[in-house]
Amino acid sequence: MNSATKLRSTSMVGNILGNLTSEDTAQTIASVENPTADNSFIELPIAEIWRPKQQRLFFDPQEIEKLKTAIQEEGFRGAVLVTPLPPTSEALSQGFKYELVFGASRVTACEELDHEVIRAEIQELTPQQVRRIRFDENMVRKNLNAFEVLLGYLELMADEAGVTPDVVEQELNQLSNSAKRGNGISEDIKTRLETYQAILDRYNGGKLTSFRTKLIKFRSLPDDVRQALDAGQIDASKALEIGSVKDDEDRDDLLSWIIDVNPPVKEIRQAKRQQAESKNTAKEKKPSPNMKRATTAVDGLSLLLKGDVLRKKNKQVGTILDQINELVAQLQELT
Repeated sequence: MNSATKLRSTSMVGNILGNLTSEDTAQTIASVENPTADNSFIELPIAEIWRPKQQRLFFDPQEIEKLKTAIQEEGFRGAVLVTPLPPTSEALSQGFKYELVFGASRVTACEELDHEVIRAEIQELTPQQVRRIRFDENMVRKNLNAFEVLLGYLELMADEAGVTPDVVEQELNQLSNSAKRGNGISEDIKTRLETYQAILDRYNGGKLTSFRTKLIKFRSLPDDVRQALDAGQIDASKALEIGSVKDDEDRDDLLSWIIDVNPPVKEIRQAKRQQAESKNTAKEKKPSPNMKRATTAVDGLSLLLKGDVLRKKNKQVGTILDQINELVAQLQELT
């Protein structure tokens, strides 16, 4: 069967075009995952489906295994959503015909089970619509960690404003600087900032200033903490909590403990305080340079007391000892 003949234009697509909301995407997902007689689906070769970089940075292997078990026991239910690749796509030269919009875990599970085809729904979508559906789908499933959600917002902002993510961040910085210094912002940037805020409003994502602050905090996380967050080993609140620990060894100890025990944030803060107090105590016990000099002087006098120099009458020795006693008295006055 020619897959082109299976392309369809439904009311769902009409909702998606230029006016997609989370509710619209939820309906799309429900339609694809629960096929009815009215839905048109085809069996597509998995080898023809191109999978771009997903907004999810990490796929849980256990999730894939559960899907594989369900497919083996109950058969493949639902479908994945794809869109035809545009004529300019480099993926066409690699033998692909469609871009996967959502259903990456299902495709992976079927592939690992050596399935050659998968049930799919085909929709004609623009790149902007693909990004938004993909992001909304992940939001519906709650698969994204907090940092991935922020990056998703950033991509949507760039898409809707027709700029790059870097430009979005630059303009958010301008907004912050304007608030601090009273600098003006051009009308073009003001319009785009309204677009950015509308994206956050759509998902109850808060204010732009808060979004920028969170993005900076997550981007500044140490590599080991970021990797644990991306791998789903720790959640965002705990990542931010230990991300502020500068000492690599201390942070590594905390990270290993959090991954193994999964303590609440309150206990993590307590552990951080204990680490800091332990370090401060160690610093207090560590002798200062002056303490080292005093120890050297005392050790030297102790050796002299054991010898014969001080036993003999010697005017010069007596003068030196008087000077030492005077110096000791001056030191005592400083305390």
